[in-house]
Parts: sequence; C-alpha cells; structure tokens
Amino acid sequence: MTPLIDCVTVGSLFVELTPSTPGDSLVSARDYTLVAGGAAANVVFALARLGVGVSFITAVGDDEFGTLLLHELAAFGIDTAPVRRVSGQLTPVTFSAIDQQGGKTFRFYRFPEYAAPMDALRAEDFSPCTHGRLFDFSEGSIREGHLRALVFAAARQARSAGAAVLYAVNLRKSSWRCAEGEIRVLQREAVRLADIVVLNAEEVSYITGWDGEEGMAALQELGPRVVVMTCGGDGDMLVRVDADTRAIPPYQVPVVYDVGAGDTFHAGLVAAALRHATLSTLTIADWADAVQFAGATAALRVATSADPHALRTSAQVTAWMAAQK
Repeated sequence: MTPLIDCVTVGSLFVELTPSTPGDSLVSARDYTLVAGGAAANVVFALARLGVGVSFITAVGDDEFGTLLLHELAAFGIDTAPVRRVSGQLTPVTFSAIDQQGGKTFRFYRFPEYAAPMDALRAEDFSPCTHGRLFDFSEGSIREGHLRALVFAAARQARSAGAAVLYAVNLRKSSWRCAEGEIRVLQREAVRLADIVVLNAEEVSYITGWDGEEGMAALQELGPRVVVMTCGGDGDMLVRVDADTRAIPPYQVPVVYDVGAGDTFHAGLVAAALRHATLSTLTIADWADAVQFAGATAALRVATSADPHALRTSAQVTAWMAAQK
C-alpha cells in the first residue's frame, strides 16, 4: 500500500531560463539561470523545503531536460513516482524576466505532439490523489479539457477518500482558449470541488461579481469552508472561515525576484495548515496564523533569487517572523 503523504499536487513542470542579473531583459541578457519552472513546480519545491511530504503528478519529456528536472525533484525529497516520462516528447522550456519597474515577461515554448508531455496524462496517473491528506490543484491544470476532466475527477475521488481539497485560482485568462463566460463557469465548478480556495482580490471579483468580503461569502456559497484572499502587498490579506473574516497585514520587504510569489504563499499556507492533525477542524484563528506564515514565506521568497535552493525552511521562516516583532 502507498504510504500516506501530506499533500498531492498536480501541474506542469518545465525548464525555466531567467536572466542571472535582475532587471536584464530577454533582449539584453547574455547570462541565464536555469531552474525548474511552472506554478505547480514552484509550490512543490516550496512545500518540500518547508518540510511537507509532497507527491507531484506531472509529466516531462524523455530527454535530457526531463532527466534534469527529475533529479531536481528528487534532490528536494519530492515523490517522483507519479511523474510520467513521455516517449517521443521534449520537455517544454520557458523564458522569464523582470524589468527595473517590476514588469514581467514570459515566453513559453510548448508544441502539441512535440513538446507537450502533460497531454499524455491518463486517469491512472491520478491514483496518488487518494493517498494524501490534501489534494492540491490550481488554474493551470484545468485550462485544457482533457486534463481538466482528469483533475476534476481526482478532486472528487480525493474528497471521497477523506482528503481535503485546495484550489488555488492564479488565473491567467490569456492562456485560455474559450470565452470569458465559459472561464467563469469553469472557475466556479473548480471552487465547488474545493474545501479551501486561495485567490486574489481581482479573482474574487471576476468569479463572483462581488468585491472583498461579499465576494468571499459568495464563493463560500459554492461550497468551500475556507477562502483566503491576497492583495499583492497593497492591502491586508483576508481569510474567511464559515461566517468569520480576519485581516492579516502583509510583510514589507525589498523585492529582488517576485515570479512565483503567489505560489510560495500557497505553499506556506498549506505547510502551516498541515501542522494540524485535521484540516476540517481548524478555526479562524488557526487559519489566520497560517495566512501570516504564508505571507512571511512569500516575503522571504521575493527578497531572494529565482533559485529554488534559496527557499527557506519552516524553522527559518518562523525565526524570521519572530525577528519582525
């Protein structure tokens, strides 16, 4: 029998190249840092660094980059058993850069039937979803119909097996191939499958048509008990559990590299919540503490480089939080 792990996450994994000098553009840069990329990958690396036992459902090409990524996952202690290596496919590559004003540029190189290994995932690849305490998915894994059906089915199976389900919205509308009306419908369907939803203020308004606490309450009417809303450092983070809402001020730090900041917040929230034996019984105070820890985890991430090895451990985050008081 597969041992119980803390968290099962699904999503894309690819090679990401980013200028080694912060502020360099893709035109001017000549030196690049290579890291394992993808929103879900950012989450699992941060989870592993925070001490969470995590299993990653993903796919890579049967090439040198696929080997490199598997080695990187294993080095972090991430369970790679569910990773499918797809014969005849190359591992996707992306380039990212942040300019002097904080503007971000992403260029994705993925080609159907050539460098799109996630298209090869099948229902059997999702069997680990019932083995963890939490099944975790995000918007990037539900854009395409084939993968969306698999992820939604896995979420239902996880809940039937007694696991909690977390949906992190992280919406990228430009990456969808359908009308906005359909995107909203599918977002609401994803929310219905979740016990915990994490999103920002704009996403709350987009999905529900309401702002702030009213929008969070509208999301809860779809099913989730817990809704966490971030504000990108411009305002308090909000957490709503049942009918109670609390505000948590963000940490202010100098920003060096903020690609994946939301993913690292996501990981910090999961890591803090999983310290408790049963997620379904966490109180508003427990979730407020988890949001504060997530905010600190993200703050430390953006103040360092793109290298996943710069991620902090749970003890380091806790010590940093204590030093801020």
